[in-house]
Amino acid sequence: MVAREDGKVWLVNYALPGEVVEAEPRGKQGGVAVARTTRVVEPSPQRVVAKCPHFGECGGCQWQHAAYAHQLELKRQVVEEAWARAGLRLPPDTPVLGMEDPWRYRIRGEFEAVPTAKGWRFGFHRLRSHLVLAIDTCPIHDLRIEEALPAFAKAANELQLAEVQNLLLTVEPNGRGLLWRLRFRGREPRWPRDEFARRVGELLPQAVLLDDAMTLEFWDFSFRARSDTFVQTNYRQMLVLYETALEMLKPGAEDRVLDLYAGIGTISVAVARQSASVSAIEENPRAVQLGRLNARINSAKVEYLPGKVETVLRQVRIGRHSAAILDPPRAGCEPAAVAELLRLGPERVVYVSCEPSTHARDINALVQGGYRVRRAAIVDMFPQTYHIESVALLERS
Repeated sequence: MVAREDGKVWLVNYALPGEVVEAEPRGKQGGVAVARTTRVVEPSPQRVVAKCPHFGECGGCQWQHAAYAHQLELKRQVVEEAWARAGLRLPPDTPVLGMEDPWRYRIRGEFEAVPTAKGWRFGFHRLRSHLVLAIDTCPIHDLRIEEALPAFAKAANELQLAEVQNLLLTVEPNGRGLLWRLRFRGREPRWPRDEFARRVGELLPQAVLLDDAMTLEFWDFSFRARSDTFVQTNYRQMLVLYETALEMLKPGAEDRVLDLYAGIGTISVAVARQSASVSAIEENPRAVQLGRLNARINSAKVEYLPGKVETVLRQVRIGRHSAAILDPPRAGCEPAAVAELLRLGPERVVYVSCEPSTHARDINALVQGGYRVRRAAIVDMFPQTYHIESVALLERS
């Protein structure tokens, strides 16, 4: 939370608005002085006991000490302030779509390897630190991921693996598959991969170990996903997000739709069912390969145009697409991508974002270019953390 002292702004970790706390300085972050709460003198009525024993040391969650309803209020405030700084007004009827059960929601996790006196363990970076904290539990991850960590550590120790860097795990939401990828520091050495997988499989008999790709199913679609391609980490809220975005886009049978930053095509395929066709633009070659496969699996009218969004859009003809949907990385769109979108001028644009400041910046650029914000929604994809997903509908004036 933000505190002020003699005109100086402090970012105080693990404090809540209205609280009186004792805190100690911890350097700077983005030019702002940072302090860490050491004692709560007068707690907020919104303060709760954190569920995770590692909370306060681990850098993964920042808000477990806040009641969940209050987390949603804070996220709305963050989005409102980001829009206000960009000269925009968040529509007053913007809903904040939270979770009924805001725990055990992550189907993917990346865990750093920690060498200890008893061998390898896995964990997360400490808050604002390169040091890694070995963990025993993580209540925001699917329980199957938590249960898998000691098995992977045990196999690594038995086979005396060296220079392990991290472990990436993804579980199939509707299956037994566990997609895994172990990475090493520097170039990958020669190591007994098959023997390692066999030993992990013995330790996790309830899982089906997958080392190449897994199946992701929602509604009546089926997709192939890999460790090196993006998937939404919160499967339950992914469905809420997609329903919200599709309801805003309202693709019709005559609509040709652009999907920018399309990834493996989860949104493209869903949009294609209700529209004439989808042109999907994606830079990652692996994602393009999987996206084309996923379009075939689901018999979807999706054409992939590989490359950077701002480059590929230059080849697209004006008037060909009546609507666009985009879900860029945290940094938002390159100015050239926004300029190309304005040149093409689709009637409706649905913009999904995981970073309120860049979302507001790009929406402002679209508004300056002749669009009007019609609706917005905040979808809580990342409970217990300060990360925020939001979506907005813009229509050409």
